[in-house]
Amino acid sequence: MASKNVSKAFYKMTSKVYDTLDRMYFSAGGRNPREVIGQMIPEDNAMILDMCCGTFANGLVVAKNKPGVKVIGLDRSMPMLKKARQKVIDNGLKNVKLVCKDATETGIKGGTFDYVMIGLVLHECNPDLWKGILSEARRLLKDNGKLLILDWDIQESIKGKLKFSPLYVCETLVTPKYFKEYYYSDKRIFFNDYGFELERMEKCDVTFVASFRKASGESQTKESTETVVNQSEKYLKETQMVNYRTDSIQKLVEKRGWKNLDEFERIGAIYDFVRNEIAFGYNRSDTLNAEEVLWDGYGQCNTKSTVLMALLRAVGIPCRLHGSEVSKNFQRGATSGIVSKLAPERVVHTWVEVLYKERWIALEGVITDEAYVRGVKKKFPNHKGIFKGYAISVPSLDTLDLEWKGEDLFVQNTSVVEDYGVFENPEDFFKEHKQKLSKLKELAYIYYGRKVMNNNVAKVRCSGD
Repeated sequence: MASKNVSKAFYKMTSKVYDTLDRMYFSAGGRNPREVIGQMIPEDNAMILDMCCGTFANGLVVAKNKPGVKVIGLDRSMPMLKKARQKVIDNGLKNVKLVCKDATETGIKGGTFDYVMIGLVLHECNPDLWKGILSEARRLLKDNGKLLILDWDIQESIKGKLKFSPLYVCETLVTPKYFKEYYYSDKRIFFNDYGFELERMEKCDVTFVASFRKASGESQTKESTETVVNQSEKYLKETQMVNYRTDSIQKLVEKRGWKNLDEFERIGAIYDFVRNEIAFGYNRSDTLNAEEVLWDGYGQCNTKSTVLMALLRAVGIPCRLHGSEVSKNFQRGATSGIVSKLAPERVVHTWVEVLYKERWIALEGVITDEAYVRGVKKKFPNHKGIFKGYAISVPSLDTLDLEWKGEDLFVQNTSVVEDYGVFENPEDFFKEHKQKLSKLKELAYIYYGRKVMNNNVAKVRCSGD
């Protein structure tokens, strides 16, 4: 972002057309993200901060629909707040207060708000402002508070790119470097760097709406740290799918000597085993138990997650499941022909989060084995930037590194279209979000589709050797 003086002039000009742009992009069909962000606030008596509120587009929806909440609209642009104040007056709202303050120095007491909303702001900021705004948002939230983000989403379809192209050009002219850095970033990783963990994400045409909680870690309170540790026992339970007490799994753990390793090496050794010794491939069902996946000797996101959870819990490492749905498009290459055409547009997708040093770390990278990744890289030796294909969806293929280093590892998550949050075990997730297929399509997948897909994967893997 430019200097504050230039920014003030920019927002003075923008205030005159801001709501017109809002109507053009959010009111002409599709889901209105302003309404979705309001739906993420179930309480009727919450304290809410609409941070960098502009003309109060987000706060207005919430304040109108929930008269019991208290909404503070905060912005440093008086022209924007003038527009916001008129909306409040026109709607006769008594539960709103508008404040002219800088979002990086609000002067408000810490731990005041149940929700902090930030809409269409961060894509215009530079790293100093990202840090200043998000640090202040974290300070202002209660320990169990939520950060709600609304912003532009990466467009994959031709229709989406055409619709968003005027704004894309405009944004790249205003903040050419930092807009692209934020826009193309993995939002889960981006916000985690500022102390937030993604709970839920929904797509709304050209935007996304996401809910984040405060991340556990060094910056959390002693009380919340103790809560995570005390609750870790529920993330060690055996279940029907996570059946780690079976003889075959116990013998495998003993043979590999995983229990004799320190915590870091234990996680790394099991992660490496599931990633590389259980090859990437498509099983007959998402709901196989861990022992069945081991018998198959291969697996995809959902089945590898089950066996990874079983092995981690078998050696005393707490872990949980993160559920979502992804767009099928990034699997092209692994899928092909009629199999690709008949596949559902959205595919159920899960990954494991492990509790390490009182912080939840994602191990989605376990899905694709190293030989397969080498094969994909060999097919696209000169590819730069975002890569989506061959069951890989990452910001950069050439720099993709999926080795365990104590940090988040992702290989498909940039194609997430809906985030369902975390679950204690696979059964809880699949009870609510099992892949919906007709009986005919299910049989076609089991006896034909997955065999084609596994042959495609094997060819790629062989090319990398």
